[in-house]
Amino acid sequence: MIESSPVRELFPSAAESLHLDHAGVAPISLPVVEAITDFAREAATAPALRYPYWEERAETVRDACARLAGAESRQIAFVKNTSEALSFVAEGLDWRPGDVVVTVDEEFPSNVYPWWGLERLGVEVRRLAPTSLLGRIDDLIPALDGPVRVLAVSAVAYATGDRRPLAALAECCRRRGILLVVDAIQALGALEVNFERDGLDCVAADGHKWICAPEGAGFMAVSDRLLERMRPVELGWKSVVRSDQYYPYEFDLRADAAKLEAGSLNLMATYGLGAAIDLLLQVGMAEVERRVVGLAGEFAEGCRRRGALLLGARGEAEGPATHSGIVTFVPRGAPERVRQELWARGVVCKVRMSGLRVAPHHYQDGDDVEGFFERLDEAEEVAS
Repeated sequence: MIESSPVRELFPSAAESLHLDHAGVAPISLPVVEAITDFAREAATAPALRYPYWEERAETVRDACARLAGAESRQIAFVKNTSEALSFVAEGLDWRPGDVVVTVDEEFPSNVYPWWGLERLGVEVRRLAPTSLLGRIDDLIPALDGPVRVLAVSAVAYATGDRRPLAALAECCRRRGILLVVDAIQALGALEVNFERDGLDCVAADGHKWICAPEGAGFMAVSDRLLERMRPVELGWKSVVRSDQYYPYEFDLRADAAKLEAGSLNLMATYGLGAAIDLLLQVGMAEVERRVVGLAGEFAEGCRRRGALLLGARGEAEGPATHSGIVTFVPRGAPERVRQELWARGVVCKVRMSGLRVAPHHYQDGDDVEGFFERLDEAEEVAS
């Protein structure tokens, strides 16, 4: 059983409900509340005096984002959300009719619609079966033959929690000159991610899920080989080297990923994002992953004891390498009705792919797992 966490008290939600929807919208912590409050207080009293310090703080947050993703600070750009980041890539490349993007069926729409939008340019979008990413990577080779420019996948499937072999996919793509673009919103903040080591070209995530930051504050990491091929979709005063020189104009674009930030940042949200990432780094991502995967394993084992069908890789008896912090199972009774009964009992979870999805986080513990199943018994009895 996963032991109690020393940072549990920093999440007031833990005393109010059993929040098992960190794969959806996660609660923020007290350090995040304090960071946002401090910023707001300064903005109300002395914004002109504090602005240089706000900008300095934004750069330390950029550094923290880089550490969380295993990237370099110059590879980090702040974005509003995952959809914006993936759209920057999709719209920023020079496409030719007949080019191909390969993505995965049953992905979250953020990693589908930006690519579908390219069909107007004659780009073909192919979808792999989700289970194809659980087998031998060599089995994917036929799908990557021909004029494939991008393979777009999620680090973790949002509905089933299947974890994708990013390093192996990246190696396969590099051998073929294909860019690997990753929706990492279900991994960053829950699992260790190493952008540089694994040879990824883009990882992107909003902060409102596992990072436990405010919604609308995210970041992307961009490889050198992708950045040199991308044109900024948006241009503004922050896109150029001399952003502090307003006139005379010098259209000299920055060489780092920050050239994708056209204008002023949402500094209040950036403060919140920074506080959330600082807490994760304080705990340590190895420890966060141990607890998250361990708790998910306890949920999965509890489902097996009840005879519940587990969806995705867990239901196929795949190994731990495919596991994440998400567990989706089929309850006794209509899933939506069971979810409603759980909600009435203070449990927050979601219905995904005809099952109930639970997604615990590092500040929770084994007592939360036991409490969930006690309440699930009651919910299923009412809903059946």
